[in-house]
Amino acid sequence: MMKQNPDVGNEKHLGFLHDIRHANVNACWSRESSTVRANLSQVRKLEKVGTEMFGIPSAVMGPFPLEDTFGMGPAACLLRRSLDPGRNEATIQFATARRFRSAYSNAYHASKSVGHISSMAYESNKFYTATCPTYGYWFGRFILGCHKRMGDKVVQDYALSRKSFVELLKHLEGDWNAAIGNHVERDGIVEFAGVLMIGFLLGLRGEEIVKTDISGLLKFIDVGALDPDHPHVIIPLIGRLKGETGERYHMLPMARVTKSGITAGRWMDRLCRSLIRRNRRNGFVFQGRDGKQRKIRDYKEEFYDRLRRARAEKWFLFEPGIDISDEYGLRRSLRRGSNTEARNLKVSQPVIDMNNRWRKWEGSKGRRPAMEMSAHYTEIRMSLPILWEYSFSF
Repeated sequence: MMKQNPDVGNEKHLGFLHDIRHANVNACWSRESSTVRANLSQVRKLEKVGTEMFGIPSAVMGPFPLEDTFGMGPAACLLRRSLDPGRNEATIQFATARRFRSAYSNAYHASKSVGHISSMAYESNKFYTATCPTYGYWFGRFILGCHKRMGDKVVQDYALSRKSFVELLKHLEGDWNAAIGNHVERDGIVEFAGVLMIGFLLGLRGEEIVKTDISGLLKFIDVGALDPDHPHVIIPLIGRLKGETGERYHMLPMARVTKSGITAGRWMDRLCRSLIRRNRRNGFVFQGRDGKQRKIRDYKEEFYDRLRRARAEKWFLFEPGIDISDEYGLRRSLRRGSNTEARNLKVSQPVIDMNNRWRKWEGSKGRRPAMEMSAHYTEIRMSLPILWEYSFSF
């Protein structure tokens, strides 16, 4: 790999030799120890029978060519990467370290080696035969063994319960009433209330909440309020979202008043009036002073502060002994809480699936053609009853 013989006096060479040994151990133990022992026993018997009874030579185990045909170089790099400091643990997780594998394969297929790839096609099906070493048999065993050794520690955001959500809204309502005449403070309150409403009642991830579009929200706020059967607020998301291609609108109806009396429509009306007063009619609802779309992490400290305030008054709503800033987060807590509470409230599975799979539902035929927002809204109205039912159930 280095085009030279190992030098025992060279620290880099010694370190690399150690990584090679380490990588081989990972590859060898990609199978359970009992499986390895059983395989070894059978191979010995096979060699004995074949040699003694038939004179069949055993499999030629080497030597291997003097070049890296296994992907030992990227394997050693991955092992070194796995020692870097992690965010929640002393070292990074396997899921982070394994990105070196895709990085190497992407670079490989962007190089002159791409000309070695062959393709096989039949009708609409197409397959490729790659020569990238990280797609090889040995490297696959190495990755599996490495994963078994490192394991996974999944750190998930705690789900926000419906009772905790209602408690946060009570505090926000109190703060809103106390801030009479203070437009700046009220603007901040109603903006954060919008984050909670959109995230919890629609079951959205944090990075999806901040894609809410002003012009669509203002355009349909009155139309939805006048719907006699399903009074709603249209939450229009714009831009690319996870798992899709193309730029498009996603228009999600949210019940103005839920079954338990959560007044989402009143909060969204307040948000619209705040936007109009500040002469904001285009762009993202959630944006900073620089006019750029805000990140969901910009709201995390207020989220933690309000959760701590709620816990101080009603401690029984929260798990005992937890650190709120470690266990809760706007990226997942609202969505996980929403989905969990929907099941607790006996919301039918088709309704939950429709709400959670709106990306697939809207994009099942690939990239949708560019249409006016009104055309999107017309399509949504056809499925309004089932989409509206999800948020109404809370």
